[in-house]
Amino acid sequence: MNVSFRGLIFVVCVGAINLASSIGILAKGDVVTDWNNEALGAIRAGRTAPPIASRSLAILHVSIYDAVNGIARTHEPYLVQSEASASASREAAASAAAHDTLVNLFPAAASTFDALHAAILAGIPNGPQKTAGIMWGEFVANQILAARANDGSNAIVQPPGGGGPGVWVPTPPAFLPICCPNGDLLCRLG
Repeated sequence: MNVSFRGLIFVVCVGAINLASSIGILAKGDVVTDWNNEALGAIRAGRTAPPIASRSLAILHVSIYDAVNGIARTHEPYLVQSEASASASREAAASAAAHDTLVNLFPAAASTFDALHAAILAGIPNGPQKTAGIMWGEFVANQILAARANDGSNAIVQPPGGGGPGVWVPTPPAFLPICCPNGDLLCRLG
């Protein structure tokens, strides 16, 4: 996998987590942290390969970032230009964006994601701000997922054959196939 791509994914993840959890006017950090922990749980449960896990976390946090920033409007958006009311609930938007993103990326854990989303939304007073936040978060998640749908992550690439220096070969004890040979085909996030 391209070293600069891995570096970019790392920077995006760290930046999104720091931004969403450190700016007081944005969504509460505990909502972002709760969703990050659920994502990590799904990654562990599914024994997700590191490159796929990194991509998934980057997509999750970009979705949360654009959902919250689309309401707060304090930074440049990653992809989705703001159409949300400034009075929309940032917590509801962050939760809706995270929920829809993770259900798409890890459908086997949908019931866990549904439960967390319901718990977070239960703590937000009902009203137009909550509804607007949910709708905006769902919209942002769908836009981010659509933008990443054809990023090359599903490409099937045969690893190079042969042997010798610089050629990957299965190693004992499991002799597993190469993990994510398509890493160099991924479109960059930035």
